[in-house]
Amino acid sequence: MSVADTRGRDVRSGGHPAITAASLLLVILGAGWFVGLAYVLPYIVVNRDLPILVGIPAGSGRIYDAFGLDAVIAALTLNAVVQVLAVLAGVWLWRSRRKGAVLGTITIAAGPIFWYGFGLPFPPWIAVLQLGLMAAGWRSLR
Repeated sequence: MSVADTRGRDVRSGGHPAITAASLLLVILGAGWFVGLAYVLPYIVVNRDLPILVGIPAGSGRIYDAFGLDAVIAALTLNAVVQVLAVLAGVWLWRSRRKGAVLGTITIAAGPIFWYGFGLPFPPWIAVLQLGLMAAGWRSLR
């Protein structure tokens, strides 16, 4: 027996499979980045140096090279806010809310600042996947 909303959709399933996948990506990746930032950001603020993670100075990249440590702190703080919003977008999207797709798109659009600034090669492909999944399930959102 399924539980249906006012439009007859099964609300226990999380909605359209593409929307479910997009919401999981937003929540898992947003929370993962935030957990990392919750370690890196205080470390930088307290020690005034970049921590070494997996042999790489976390927070290094174009922003650090061009503007220094204070700019890295500002950019990482902004990134933490974006990641919290991405998690919120994922929760809304899981509930088949259109505002989740809108907020998710905004957080994805903010991503290139950080990808370029910190030299991250893989997020653009993930962003394309997330946007494609949201587009595929757009009509199922309310």
